[in-house]
Amino acid sequence: MVFFNLWDLVVMFIAYLYTIIVISVGEMLRKKTGYPSSFTRKIIHLFAGFAIYTCPFYPHYWPATIVALTFTILLYLSGPKSPVKKLASWFEAMAREEDYETGHIFGPFYYALSITILVAIFSFQILPVQYMFTAAAGLTVMYWGDGLAAPIGKRWGKHQYQIFPGATRSVEGSLGVFAGGFAGALLAIWFFGPFSGLYPLVWQQILILAFIAAITGMFVEAVSPRGIDNITLPFTVTGVVYLVSISLGIIT
Repeated sequence: MVFFNLWDLVVMFIAYLYTIIVISVGEMLRKKTGYPSSFTRKIIHLFAGFAIYTCPFYPHYWPATIVALTFTILLYLSGPKSPVKKLASWFEAMAREEDYETGHIFGPFYYALSITILVAIFSFQILPVQYMFTAAAGLTVMYWGDGLAAPIGKRWGKHQYQIFPGATRSVEGSLGVFAGGFAGALLAIWFFGPFSGLYPLVWQQILILAFIAAITGMFVEAVSPRGIDNITLPFTVTGVVYLVSISLGIIT
């Protein structure tokens, strides 16, 4: 039985290239235009994870996990004192102020780790690969929903609240999570459903699941302690969308 072929390598190359380009754009914006790492970090957060959208095009799905795992390891090794110049540059493009104390960019690391685990669950068919739209929804809510929360909150957030110490949120930022999450989930469920041919879904089902994904993401982001929403949000949204899909008879 063949477990790997040339087309797998081609799709892997595209996924690697895309992610490196996104991170490189972040680096360039920081170096050439003077944008702070808080801005370039969000650019990377919003777009780098879309490398998983190559998943439906693998002849064998498991290589997608290798791509995600590669970046998880590289992000863990990224630091201000990394002997590899490129990894030190990645750190500068994505670091928060507190990351300089730990020497690690844990937010992006958790981001990549969540992608790796969720992609592995479906690409190794621990859960059926045709239901990968549930994980794609959870991850894309993280990309766009969580990714838009801070910029919107900082720009328009006048009604602030705090559930956990040090994790200040705003009503406006939470609404940004919902809006970005809904758009992201809509795209993800459509792409990994009817567009890719992985699973037949009709628009009524897609809209219902996208709304549930967005509202779940909004609440999870609101109650998550600072720094771990890149774990709590994608896993919770994926689980909720999966269970709702079963309860509505969308999947069995």
